[in-house]
Amino acid sequence: MSILSPAGCMGCHKTIAADSPAIKQLARTKKIEWEKVYELPYFVWFSHRKHAKTACQTCHGPVETRDVLEVEVQHSMRDCRACHVKTGARNECGTCHEAR
Repeated sequence: MSILSPAGCMGCHKTIAADSPAIKQLARTKKIEWEKVYELPYFVWFSHRKHAKTACQTCHGPVETRDVLEVEVQHSMRDCRACHVKTGARNECGTCHEAR
């Protein structure tokens, strides 16, 4: 699964943590094989593509300061719904609980 290309990551990491060995390796990488860090319940539908305008830090904490991502933020339906209200996104049940 690929969420963001290495070039996309390097957009920020040219200046943020650029001296980090992990970021130096990232700069030489062609494709990132992403590993799932956060697990959502089976009945929740989520797409990073639909959230592309949302900063990664909103849901994952200060990723720009990390070499390795771990679970730092607990997600709840309340948090997601509040964000949808704040950003004007659809907030009906079917938005996140669509049948696949």
